[in-house]
Amino acid sequence: MDSPARTKYDSYDSDSGDDESDVIIGIMGSTGSGKSSFINLLAGNGSVEVGHSLESQTSDIKRVRFVHPSGRWVTIVDTPGFDDSRVSNTEILKRIAKFLLDEYDNKRKLNGLLYFQRISDTRFGAQSQINLKMFRGICGADAYKNVAVLTTFWDKVDKEEGEKRELELKSNSKFFQPLVQGGATFMRHIRTLDGAQKVLEHIFTLAPTKVQITKEIREEGKSLEETTAGSVHREEVERLIAKHKKELAGLQAEIIALKSSDSEMRRELSTEKAEMQRDLASWEEEIAKLVQGDNRNNSLPPCGTVFAGIDQDKARDVFRFAYCAMYPPYLESIPSKYRTDISDIFDFTSLLQTTVTTFTKLPDLTRVFDSTEVRSMDDLVQRNRRLHAKVRSDKHIVSAGWSAISHLTLGMYFSKNIGHRDDWYTDAVFGQQQFTGVNPTSIIAASSRWLAEFATVSRVQRREDMADIINSDPKNFFVQDYSYFRSVVGLSSDADISSQGRYGCSSVVLFHLEPQGKLHPLAITLDYRGNMQKSVTIFNRRTSSSTAGNESDDWPWRYAKMCAQVSDWFRHEITVHLVHTHLLEEVLIVAARRTLPSSHIVLKLLQPHWQTTLSLNEAARAILVPKIIIGMTGFTDTQTYAFIKNAYLNFDWRGSYVPNDLPGRGFPLEQLGDARYHNYGYARNIAHMWKIIRKFVGTVLSAVYVEGDAQVASDPSIAAFCNEVCSVDGGQLASFSAIKTLDELIDFVTMCIHIAAPQHTAVNYLQQYYQTFVPNKPSCLLRPLPRTLAELQGFKEVDILAVLPSPHSRDWLLMAQVPYLLSMEVAADNTILHYAATTIKSSSTPTDIRNAAMIFKNDLQEFAHHRFRSTYLVMDPYRTAVSILI
Repeated sequence: MDSPARTKYDSYDSDSGDDESDVIIGIMGSTGSGKSSFINLLAGNGSVEVGHSLESQTSDIKRVRFVHPSGRWVTIVDTPGFDDSRVSNTEILKRIAKFLLDEYDNKRKLNGLLYFQRISDTRFGAQSQINLKMFRGICGADAYKNVAVLTTFWDKVDKEEGEKRELELKSNSKFFQPLVQGGATFMRHIRTLDGAQKVLEHIFTLAPTKVQITKEIREEGKSLEETTAGSVHREEVERLIAKHKKELAGLQAEIIALKSSDSEMRRELSTEKAEMQRDLASWEEEIAKLVQGDNRNNSLPPCGTVFAGIDQDKARDVFRFAYCAMYPPYLESIPSKYRTDISDIFDFTSLLQTTVTTFTKLPDLTRVFDSTEVRSMDDLVQRNRRLHAKVRSDKHIVSAGWSAISHLTLGMYFSKNIGHRDDWYTDAVFGQQQFTGVNPTSIIAASSRWLAEFATVSRVQRREDMADIINSDPKNFFVQDYSYFRSVVGLSSDADISSQGRYGCSSVVLFHLEPQGKLHPLAITLDYRGNMQKSVTIFNRRTSSSTAGNESDDWPWRYAKMCAQVSDWFRHEITVHLVHTHLLEEVLIVAARRTLPSSHIVLKLLQPHWQTTLSLNEAARAILVPKIIIGMTGFTDTQTYAFIKNAYLNFDWRGSYVPNDLPGRGFPLEQLGDARYHNYGYARNIAHMWKIIRKFVGTVLSAVYVEGDAQVASDPSIAAFCNEVCSVDGGQLASFSAIKTLDELIDFVTMCIHIAAPQHTAVNYLQQYYQTFVPNKPSCLLRPLPRTLAELQGFKEVDILAVLPSPHSRDWLLMAQVPYLLSMEVAADNTILHYAATTIKSSSTPTDIRNAAMIFKNDLQEFAHHRFRSTYLVMDPYRTAVSILI
């Protein structure tokens, strides 16, 4: 085939645009992947310099325009790779964005996008992954059908090996699988003109398309920094900045530790430090340039113009509520541009799938590492500690090469858990978990009904000492009340809570909050069956926290506490964690997207706190609940889904505001610092965090709603949102009411951030510590509960062991694995403090939010270093997640 004629080659210039009828093809890929050679084959004039080293030959946007033998004009746009040796990635992204925006503004679309990938590369390294992520961010899933991935340098690799690599590239979700699933075509380019022409002929068959980055900037009003590609780049730069800062700190520590006599080593380290500081400054400059964008007004006009209305009409079509019998209203389908690639933060779906596979098909791996027979509770404690030491010390286990299955079965033991405490089983630790454990949100002042019922039972059991204590200090008794479980799931009082050999219970626990702050358990009803007469209730031998006694051998009481923990496991995972944070927030997200213009200040405030919620929830509904959680408890699938729906329909929106919730449960805000309440770490911290968040939100909204209540009441978007949340054909949250005043609006936004950040953090990130040691908080029991007090009082250690799964079984591993899975540490760049610090510098963020963020940051830092947080660190702003990230 003859070479094409009439070739024009020049650098990109927006004033010398292509004709609207041109076939326009964008070319991207790593440096040295064969892009320039491909263009020269088609252009036929060798005007594009071909590199033979790792130095990029294309540092600017260049294009070649020629006539194809069919008579069609073709413009190929050559772009530098995001590994250019002379230009920063920020500058490259800005140049590519500028070109694409000019094409968009001139009503020209791209017919095709070619991505070049060397098949000769032995591994798909970190830089290759960054290049591909940027490419995907620029294109967007809607344009994947216009992508052709050209694998090159087939002459440098054995054919069989090349085909193996090609298959891996196409099928691996971390490589090109998402592109292939979205319609992209894989083609082999062997550097012949005939092959290059076939690529063109394929592109000719495709309808022109818009790319994601232009839609994000022109149609959604995003800045370059806020686009998907911009976010990918920013995350990578921030990762490098954090890495440099950590290395700098280590280097500084080395310099300080050196003796003054070792001047030569000091000089070497100081030189290295100076180089590292220059690198750090360079990366920080990258962030500044990204924030600056291209210095043009690429955003939408402000709210109120015609564009906002068009955008909102489209949003209502895209964000639709779906309904089913199993879950609260949820998003019918996540739009591609809002779908989070969770693997960038945490490979949630993959781990869920692996968990399902591991615990249904594969042999137990922990037996390989500890096959010791377990004959006592102490054996379980010692086994837990041995596995921790083994995982910590074995280089094979902790190396990056260990398998996913090893991660699942042994990674949970890497960090210490409550089983490392010698007193893990005691009343003191059991009581304190109600205040600072995984569910510190449901303990409530005991009603007169419960006090009367427990007092009556105590007299029947001839425990007048307990009746006297109850009657002497009734205002300081609290309960964990799980008695409602049966009525919610439709079970009669006589029916056991059981499913496939697993047993649950609906316990009631009575605590006395002593003057010095100890929460002491006095009585436990194992499984409330409608009344105390039909239920088994046991009283503690120890009437106060100071009463002497051998707690380790009090097996009936230890069993009762285990029943209470089983009840709390279910309420915590289903109600407190899943429904009252994840699923509740999804309803608010969908309602907001359907009713609030993209430029609305409320949406601007809340967007950063909704980063991954939709995608996480989708995975939870598809995998976590039906395939994992239901198989771990004593409830059937139908009962579990009924519990989920009930938890949502009975959520009290305003009653759950922290200033209403804590006093409503018996904890007066003004007394949280007193001796009696000072151990309630969750309450003290969450009350302070609420104040900090509300101050931030109030500062922003007061600056925007300058006319106060009247302006809020007349805001049609807020009115539409409120109706959307509570309406039958909307979010169906009956307790949500209209927002008419500025204070009500401030409280609403504060509540949304509270749920997504400190509240979710508090009920999520301690699961690994408290639950991976299964005896502390099992998800179910493997034997029916005793039906009489006499039967319970006969319990020995062997009976406790019998209700727990074998530590070598899949059931044990699953009970330990799920909390570990859900408790991955928050990355430094995903904390609420990091959000505040970066918001200050973000030029794309509204000025009112940026200004308030400075105060927000200072308040968070002061709180982080204040004595107020004591040893309860989960809500440390340096650790608190900015959104629901897992």
